[in-house]
Amino acid sequence: MMSTLLLAREEPEGVFLSHISREFYAYWQSLVQRRGGVPYRSDLDPADILRLLPYLFIVERIKSTGRLFFRLSGTGIRDVMGIENTNHFLDELLHGEDLKAVSAMFGQVMEQGLCVRSVEGLTYSDRSYLRVEILRLPLLTGDGESRLAIGCLSRIEDDNGSSPVAGRVKDKQVIQIQNDVMPRSTF
Repeated sequence: MMSTLLLAREEPEGVFLSHISREFYAYWQSLVQRRGGVPYRSDLDPADILRLLPYLFIVERIKSTGRLFFRLSGTGIRDVMGIENTNHFLDELLHGEDLKAVSAMFGQVMEQGLCVRSVEGLTYSDRSYLRVEILRLPLLTGDGESRLAIGCLSRIEDDNGSSPVAGRVKDKQVIQIQNDVMPRSTF
């Protein structure tokens, strides 16, 4: 199920289910305001968001192949997903319809400059179920290309816990947050 939602700058709290997503989106918006457009990777200062680092990821579209590569994926993501994503291609981690859907979301972020939030259900091998919120936001390379996405993944019910077992994704709900930030090439 997909729906579109306009994000009001004054009150993003109503859009996000996780305080981690809300805090990270507010940080990204502060970079947008400082830069006057989509932020560059060099605009990020990890010292500003130490508490959020375990939940963050950076994905790059490789120029020569178009494949999506996880430059960074925090330990909190590893704990929830049960696998390490850092230094892996997306197509090594997902297959079939899941790969198609997630690739399309990253495409919207990188090619159209959209901010995309998804709520996904993970069913683990012990049959437990967990909902996560994933936020994907545009980020520019040092030379101004839109080949990066930065985002966060966090549990909805309990943002601080971890899951000891690996699982698979089920029950996706995607909401596109209309991005009112123009791509840098138009400035």
